[in-house]
Amino acid sequence: MSPIEQRLARAGRTLVLVQVSRALLFALAVGAGVLALGLALDALVGLPLGLRRALFPLALVAGGLVLVWRVARDVRSALRASRESLALWFEGRLPDLRYALVTSIDPAAAGDVRSRLEQVAAEAPLEREVQQASRHALVRPAVAAAVMSLALVLAPRGAVGRVVTPVSGDALERPGTASRAVADPLASIVVRITPPAYAGIRATAYDDPSTVSALVGGRVRIEGLGQGVRADVGGVVTPSRGADGWSIDLPVPAKAMAVRLIGPTRERMLVVDPITDSVPSVRLDEPTRDSVLRVAEGRVLLQADVRDDFGLADAAFEFIVSSGAGETFTFKSGRVAARTFDAGTRSARIEGALTLDTIKLGPGDLIHLRAVARDRNNVTGPGAGASETRTLRIARADEYDSMSVDPMPPTEPEKNALSQRMILMLTQELAQRLPRISEAERTRESRKIALEQTRLRKRVGEVVFLRLGEDGGEHAHFAGDGHNHGKEGVLNPDDILAAAERAANYDPTTQLEGEGDETPIVAINKPLLEAYNHMWRAATELETSSPKTAIPWMERAIEALQRARAAERIYLRGRPPRVVVDLAKVRGVGKEKHAPGDRSARAPLDAARQARLERFDVALTLVVSDPGAAADSLLLVRLSVPEDERSTARVLDAAADAVRKNGDVTAALQAARRALAGAPRRESALTVWGR
Repeated sequence: MSPIEQRLARAGRTLVLVQVSRALLFALAVGAGVLALGLALDALVGLPLGLRRALFPLALVAGGLVLVWRVARDVRSALRASRESLALWFEGRLPDLRYALVTSIDPAAAGDVRSRLEQVAAEAPLEREVQQASRHALVRPAVAAAVMSLALVLAPRGAVGRVVTPVSGDALERPGTASRAVADPLASIVVRITPPAYAGIRATAYDDPSTVSALVGGRVRIEGLGQGVRADVGGVVTPSRGADGWSIDLPVPAKAMAVRLIGPTRERMLVVDPITDSVPSVRLDEPTRDSVLRVAEGRVLLQADVRDDFGLADAAFEFIVSSGAGETFTFKSGRVAARTFDAGTRSARIEGALTLDTIKLGPGDLIHLRAVARDRNNVTGPGAGASETRTLRIARADEYDSMSVDPMPPTEPEKNALSQRMILMLTQELAQRLPRISEAERTRESRKIALEQTRLRKRVGEVVFLRLGEDGGEHAHFAGDGHNHGKEGVLNPDDILAAAERAANYDPTTQLEGEGDETPIVAINKPLLEAYNHMWRAATELETSSPKTAIPWMERAIEALQRARAAERIYLRGRPPRVVVDLAKVRGVGKEKHAPGDRSARAPLDAARQARLERFDVALTLVVSDPGAAADSLLLVRLSVPEDERSTARVLDAAADAVRKNGDVTAALQAARRALAGAPRRESALTVWGR
């Protein structure tokens, strides 16, 4: 490689390095510019924490994009530049060369000509031109990067930290806060929450809050710039401390508390909402249910899940054994599979086994099992939680004795209804087979069913006549009973009804038990008599080989038997009291016999909710004229919200924050108004009768 070519190669490497430096300076200028712009906006309007946290990643992304763009455009072009293009670049900057540099590196040039041209090119100031071009290319990006970086360096350290490493609780580091605090020390405050040590959680801070939530047992520290601030907590005024600013330390109360901050020019309200440490949650998985054990042997598997919101201390299985009977009982208890946990453990699973052989159980003893857990609360606790209890019982020997119990037979009407239904099914089956059988078989099958119908009719007749007081003994006979004691004539149902009438109404002036048009005996017997007559008609049709005609009478007999079964009721001894009802008065068509007195209107269903709504409406009138007072009024309304309406309290907190920040508060106030009013009552269009 000739000396001219070596000089061109060094110049090319220098130009590549210059383009890389130029790209880095532009990227630095853009990134620092994004941070400086965010710093200026934060000083003017106060950027929220979420946007400030996004500034540094945004600056990195913007600088990275500029770096990639410059590298892809300038550095890539410099790397791809050939010796000829570099020579032409120098020829353009040094016209006196008259293309001697380009010709000297041309392989086609003659030897003597190339030698003379190389001598001319060797005297050219190539390095000086490279230096001048480099300085000119780096001046602008270097100045831009220096200016943006200088702006960040000269800014207050706290202001730069708000945009580079923003954290909650840095509101006092915002530029201009100190000057505003001279006139109004309550213009910007920071509330720092220090939880109790057992919770194992970090301290938190809030910028200009209206409500803060803290764990009971912790400390609340309210900070600000300026002087002359006091705190009124329940009528007790606490002065502030501090030389560079003011601060007030308070313990977290057991109930929601309003802290009234009193400054030289105005007041501000802050609500401290306590968080109560809940007891551990325990779920017993094994054993799954109560059980009875035949013998007290073996092992019982124990498993449970335990959880706590801030940390578990220990857990175990507890058992209580009760022995004895009558008025003498003995108890003994114990713990199984006890376990302690490290700080910060919020969920765990405990397992163990209960050996029944070592407890010395006897027949009839009871074992009560449960899982228990405790948390690390050393301020208001410790809190102890327990699972549901499982009971294991050791069976006694006499529990396995057997005994036979005779089932109670069904009632007579119910047996008759079942028999009649079977006869009906046989008749329906015969009616379906009529086209396929002969006349002789038809007569034989029909008379066989008629015989069953007659026997059932006899049983119903015996029940009727026994209840009516007639002779219904074993050897009593009557027409149609099916006995072979002569030729049976046509059974007249009127004769049977007359016998029933004689038995039920033997004295027209004397009534049976009860009052009314129908006595209990007659109410039961009349359906049986109807069934008796329907069975007689069905048997008559079957005797004449007419099964289809007998089916309707059988169905009527079943209906009558069902009514007879429903009529068998239990009546109390004696007469029930008469209930006199004024139907006109009940239906609202009666007339008042005297002038009614003055009627007062009903009181509102929820007077406390109505009072909160009225106070909220008063606070709305202050939103435009005095936003700070309106926010304090909303916080006072929030304190009157019941503890079980946590969602309503959160909506009011959001509304107070929106009002204090002087933004668009329409949506926040609408949501707060709806939450205070509660869900609308939905009533059916049909009201309860009588109201």
